[in-house]
Amino acid sequence: MQHIHQTQTAHVFHLSLVALREQMYATHATLSLSAIVPPLAPVATLSEGQNMVAELSFEQGRITRCQLSLQTSERVLLQQGEALQVLHTLGLLPWQVVRPQQHDTEAETTPVSAIISSNTTEAPVRIPLHAVPVEHVSLTSLPVRIRHVFLLSNGQRTLEDIALVLRLPLEEVERVIQILQKRKLTIWQSRAS
Repeated sequence: MQHIHQTQTAHVFHLSLVALREQMYATHATLSLSAIVPPLAPVATLSEGQNMVAELSFEQGRITRCQLSLQTSERVLLQQGEALQVLHTLGLLPWQVVRPQQHDTEAETTPVSAIISSNTTEAPVRIPLHAVPVEHVSLTSLPVRIRHVFLLSNGQRTLEDIALVLRLPLEEVERVIQILQKRKLTIWQSRAS
């Protein structure tokens, strides 16, 4: 279950990266978030007892910047894809809104209240799952990209996970899943986020 706490100074979203990305995407949010990363993060350059700060910037619901830096010196350790891979392994983190971003004077960012109300009514995370056992599918008849997405749609990975593994845009994975559904090769299953 997702928890959101409201404090005197800021909203805190206790979410995994996957759930956070889904929330920001669903609300087309444009803002920056940060979270203190626990010392157990799998980063080779991290000394024992050092904390990292994760920073994410979203523009219209899409991540435009991701980095991990030391909390004390603010030295950047990982950026973009490498930082996202580490964040995917960490589970729930306490994300706080750092600052809304504005494109121009008329642009409105998504209010935090909209994200919170979306979060409280959000359906469980949808996970693609094989509708037909893999051994009953003629894999060689599928184009390579469709085959790869099908094989990764094992009921364990979200669309974001599949996109990360295959290094594809999320929109491309969504398009391929739609093709697989039309061919009756995948179905959706729900998982609590």
